Amino acid sequence: MGKERGRRMEAEADTPRLEETPDEAPRYRTIWLVLSFLILIFGCGLVGVHSWVDAVAARYGASVETTRERVHSNRLIVDLSRHRDQPWNAPIEEAMYVDYDDVPEVMRQAILTSEDSWFFYHAGFNPIAIGKALLSQFGDDPRGGSTITQQIAKQVYVGSRRDFGRKFDELAIALWLEWHFSKKQLLEFYFNTPFMGHNTKGIEAAARYYFGYSFKRERTQSVAFTPDMAASLAVTIKNPTAGNPTKPRNMREARRLLLAMGIEPKTLTEKAVASASLPRRFAAHAFAKDRRLSDQFGPARDLAVTRLSRRLQGIEGGLDVVTFYSSETQLYLQSAIEKYAPPIRRAGYDQLTAVVVNNVTGGIEAIVAPPDAKIYPGSTVKPLLSLCALVDKGWTAQTRVDDAPIGVPPVRNGDRRYLGRISLEQALAASRNPPFVAMMRRFGPGCANDVLSRMKTGFRFSGGRDRSLALGAEPVDLMDLLDAYVTVATCGKVSNGPLILKEARQRGDQTVVLEEKAEPLAKDARLTAGFDALHEMLQATTGPTGTANGSRFVNDVAAKTGTSDDNRQITLITFTRAYTVLVSAGASDPSKLKRHLSSHALVKMVHNINANIHGGKDPGPLGCGPGTVVAGR
Repeated sequence: MGKERGRRMEAEADTPRLEETPDEAPRYRTIWLVLSFLILIFGCGLVGVHSWVDAVAARYGASVETTRERVHSNRLIVDLSRHRDQPWNAPIEEAMYVDYDDVPEVMRQAILTSEDSWFFYHAGFNPIAIGKALLSQFGDDPRGGSTITQQIAKQVYVGSRRDFGRKFDELAIALWLEWHFSKKQLLEFYFNTPFMGHNTKGIEAAARYYFGYSFKRERTQSVAFTPDMAASLAVTIKNPTAGNPTKPRNMREARRLLLAMGIEPKTLTEKAVASASLPRRFAAHAFAKDRRLSDQFGPARDLAVTRLSRRLQGIEGGLDVVTFYSSETQLYLQSAIEKYAPPIRRAGYDQLTAVVVNNVTGGIEAIVAPPDAKIYPGSTVKPLLSLCALVDKGWTAQTRVDDAPIGVPPVRNGDRRYLGRISLEQALAASRNPPFVAMMRRFGPGCANDVLSRMKTGFRFSGGRDRSLALGAEPVDLMDLLDAYVTVATCGKVSNGPLILKEARQRGDQTVVLEEKAEPLAKDARLTAGFDALHEMLQATTGPTGTANGSRFVNDVAAKTGTSDDNRQITLITFTRAYTVLVSAGASDPSKLKRHLSSHALVKMVHNINANIHGGKDPGPLGCGPGTVVAGR
């Protein structure tokens, strides 16, 4: 054992050791220093890029909420120097939002193949595509190198000004979008943002205009969506004016796209696309009369331009304007008018006015009325007059009033009867006239106007005698009347409605020059209690004995009817927690009325509008109880 151990020790002693030479130690230290420096540079670069992106995003006011709002909105392009006196010439981009899951796979693939086949693999920009785009500028077929995300950045934030800095801003916003939204969300945004020609924005509005097809209604329509249609819409994005489905050029490019996708065209055959008449057959829906969605946008556009011209004195150049208008709500309103208005028009009521206001935003989502419309409100003013008694005189819904002859000649009711001693709630529900003439004479218009002033509404009782003021026989501004009703309906959470302008931005650099949103009233317990009482009383108007019986599509619907002197105008206003709806029909010449109608003739139309815009959902209970926040948002 001892000898063996000794031999091992001798062998180890004879084995030469590998020792670190003096030159090798600094070499390892240098490598680590270089690596550390590179890591530091990379980290600093990331921090720098992040800071740059955040700075650019802040300059454009980019946020998740703003992005969603702008993508969902229609766009109006206004140059006040040209459109102030001719608002009908302001270009419109009408949008109808469609969800990702509603878009068929062939439509998604057509857009990706045409616009950005690497969309799901890049981080917002594609260096290879940018390189190819730069090289193409020296050839006969210059192309763009923007990714889908960069195009969203341009359409939503950066704008189309022509300078080198815009491309860097576009890149920064594209990176910001990639950091804040998933690829699926971004592609959904892209379905809804590009201009598609003929005043349409996004593929849903374009599909409806060119083909009479809706991605939202695939089970309830006769038109079948085809790959040929998908390709036609996809190539429209590149050239929406000269290359949309009404142009032969679109047919040829759509065919090439289908072949690139490996799909054999059914309609866009080689022989068919050689014919200049193919678009009239392929996109026949676009050539029919009255097919433009933008025709229905007209009243909202005119109101928006009118208010812009009042708010933005001295602003020059083009503006991108976002409104509260909703194409879907407008279509529901138009459909109800087409269905229920004919018998009203045959009776001689040739002037129809209708407005739908969202009670959450305070914005007008649909309108059929000129910008400065006036109406004879009839009994719809009675709830506003009642606020004087409810807020400042201690009255309640159960305060007794006299429905009895008053004045010379005596004030009458529509049914030529008097009910005697009744509650204020009954007087409103049955729209009795004498109690409100008596109220006006007792308290005077000043009492009601003081309350209306606290509500910050422009509506006032003025310009007539007590009887005509109490019964709404004097013309009033439509928007002032709606303003008062929206304030009541929202328990003071919206005091500056109805709004139409959401945002206006300079076209060049997208600087925001105007922004409007709902403003609440300051906390006022007595005023809130008055609103709450009106909510309760006006719900009785939609009950079995009320003049708006039949208006309920859910349990909590408040309403007030109004029929002016000599039945020249009939009006119905309803509100829920979600919407305020006003519909009014007037006769330009009352002497030509063939039949005198009451405001109850509007009930079916308003019921239909409400049922559709609420989408079958119950918006919840009315009232301004403890759960209602009046001040602050």
